[in-house]
Amino acid sequence: MALWPRRKRKRRRFEPFDRSALPEVPAPTFDQMLTEGVLVAESAGRMALRNRMIVEALRGEEPFAPERAAAAAREVLYELVQEADEVAEHTAEARAAAARREGRSSHEHDYRRADAANLRRREQVYAAVAKELWVRRNDPEYLTAFAERAREEAWGEVSGAIETRLDREWSEWPRIEVDETYEAEREGRVLDLLADLDMGVAVAEADRARRAEENDPFRGFVG
Repeated sequence: MALWPRRKRKRRRFEPFDRSALPEVPAPTFDQMLTEGVLVAESAGRMALRNRMIVEALRGEEPFAPERAAAAAREVLYELVQEADEVAEHTAEARAAAARREGRSSHEHDYRRADAANLRRREQVYAAVAKELWVRRNDPEYLTAFAERAREEAWGEVSGAIETRLDREWSEWPRIEVDETYEAEREGRVLDLLADLDMGVAVAEADRARRAEENDPFRGFVG
């Protein structure tokens, strides 16, 4: 069999990357930042309320009632208002200190005079988020909808955990004989399942707190 000589592939010459050729990304408007800030706060609030509902259900406390759920939603929103107000105050303090510093920043939290405008905008956004959440926490219809969505998310998480546990146990126990012993041990199995779910909620809450401490939801909007 004849062997044909391999043809050398012609190399293509690539132009060096030119960052200046990239399209300029427009800065978000104040209204866009406010909308995003409220959405982030609402998501954190629903997660907190959802976890509270799951814990109450696992502990066998009072049954779900829309009125109590709306009251709990109002409490959660109040905590979010306080958090937003505190961030606005801290940002104002950082802006005042940055106004006295010249030069270039050495890290992302080393604010200088050039950062004063962005810090001022961030302060205004957090203050506006707090104001908007305060208005919403006094709206009964909004509280009812907020609590109902948290309830749906809570039930989705609990039902998913139950289905996963049942699927695992069903595969391990292909044949289950329902007799007096099985019925007598049912309560113990339910308690074991609730303990597993309770532990899962605690782990999720700890993970949420860690992420909230590490992440700044407005880092992508202002420098």
